Amino acid sequence: MSAHAPSVLRALIDADALTENVRALRARVGDRTLMCVVKADAYGHGIAHTVPALLRGGVRDLGVATLAEALALRELLDSLPAADSDPVGPALPAEPAAPAVSPAPAVTVASSAASAAAEDVRVLFWLHDAQTDLAPALRARLEVGCSTAEAVHRALAAAARTGLTARIHLKVDTGLGRGGLTRTQLDALLTELGALTSTEASLLRIAGLMTHLANADVPGDAETVAQVTSFREAEAQVKAFLDSVGGALGEADELETHLANSPGALGGEDIGGTMVRVGLSTYGLSPFEGRTGTELGLRPAMSLTSRVLTVKDVPAGHGASYGLTYRAREATRFALVAGGYADGIPRGASGRAQVTIRGRRLPVVGRIAMDQMVVDAGSAPVETGDEVIVMGDGSTGPSAEEWGEWSGSINYEIVARIGPRVDRVPVGGEDCAAEGEMRAGTKGDGDDR
Repeated sequence: MSAHAPSVLRALIDADALTENVRALRARVGDRTLMCVVKADAYGHGIAHTVPALLRGGVRDLGVATLAEALALRELLDSLPAADSDPVGPALPAEPAAPAVSPAPAVTVASSAASAAAEDVRVLFWLHDAQTDLAPALRARLEVGCSTAEAVHRALAAAARTGLTARIHLKVDTGLGRGGLTRTQLDALLTELGALTSTEASLLRIAGLMTHLANADVPGDAETVAQVTSFREAEAQVKAFLDSVGGALGEADELETHLANSPGALGGEDIGGTMVRVGLSTYGLSPFEGRTGTELGLRPAMSLTSRVLTVKDVPAGHGASYGLTYRAREATRFALVAGGYADGIPRGASGRAQVTIRGRRLPVVGRIAMDQMVVDAGSAPVETGDEVIVMGDGSTGPSAEEWGEWSGSINYEIVARIGPRVDRVPVGGEDCAAEGEMRAGTKGDGDDR
């Protein structure tokens, strides 16, 4: 293995913030099960650094989009040895104890308070197609979200080949228009399942029913009310079906129902369900326009730092970066900062973005390039080697929300797009002080909230 040269760009991942966010979310969702979505390499935060902190906060349910992500997650979980529980934080609803975290492949991870044997953690994935072999999913103890009758039959076929029971979550389309069974398709599927032989039925369990909300981030939206109503109708239909087949395909009273995403879980509407799937809020960011994570009792888990590479005096009229879209109005100092759109810093924020150096907000001028950007330091006492807060919590440095506004995007995309050559460095937590700098793995995909 080749040696890793530390990057100038570092994404600092605050383990304590992640654990605190989980506790805040658990308090908000009450007795419903909390599933944290860790797809896209934990929204760019790195699953190797994120998952131990979530386990330490009591999370026992994790969701990802793709089979590849789910298998990598299970591999990570299987590398975490069970250990004695070390409870932390205020009293919470009872949860099984969780294990110390040991090194994952290619990443050193330590956490003596992360508690839960790997087999106690449920992993759900939902994005796959007719070419996806689901046998590896069953062997890895994964639960499968199924949006089509074809997917259910593939899961059943994989169960027959492996001799393992396929635990599936039926996904219904209640209005978003993406994956999911329509009511007509659900009717037809349940009829087909009702005709299974006892041997076939023994290989399949309908463990959950799920959907996804389109406008839950808009308080009081009528479409959300309509989706919730549609989901409850589908829930009643599926439970009646499970009762009608005598529990051969699962028990109605054990059906996990989930439709609330981060805005659905944190908003004021009664979304319902026995479980919530939270993505963005896990990482301390707000899914609502005009409301910060802090106002929701959350703390951003990622900050992005860089360094000043060079500083030089330039005369009035001197241009900055490609296209010379910016020219200095007067004699000034340009600071060159490492980081560009190849690292996930959006080029669309050119001419609007700011960074923080020595506690002062300074403008990024000209076009953001692939690897670097120019800051007009003016008379600020900026020197080569100074730390640059590219992204912070809004007070320490520009927030993900600000970067989203500057680039015409959203905070979800800002954190998820941070590139693989940016070092993920854990801070906080029980053992991070002894760990030093660490590398994280590659990112996955997906866009659910």
